[in-house]
Amino acid sequence: MLHAWRIDEDAAHSVLLVVSELVTNAVEHAQPPLALHLRRENRGPRVWVGITDGGPSARGGTWTSSCAHDEHGRGLAIVEALAAAHGADSHPDGTTHWARLPVAYRTR
Repeated sequence: MLHAWRIDEDAAHSVLLVVSELVTNAVEHAQPPLALHLRRENRGPRVWVGITDGGPSARGGTWTSSCAHDEHGRGLAIVEALAAAHGADSHPDGTTHWARLPVAYRTR
């Protein structure tokens, strides 16, 4: 989709990294189901990424539970560094964690 939108390679890598971090957090800390939402915003060159999950899990995922504390916990810092804005919206079916990233378009 990013290629079809003509998002440049560096910006696409940032979007994919944010998607990876948000999906990983949902897999490790939330209940299923998970859904990925991706849209190009009309105001400014930005992409909005959202991961909707089934709400917080009662216990951590297997990876988080099995690794040392310093091996995890940096995902939201990465999202914060790459995104112009990010947050979470709760709703009756769960939570949507989202990020809005500035992007550049390919010129050719």
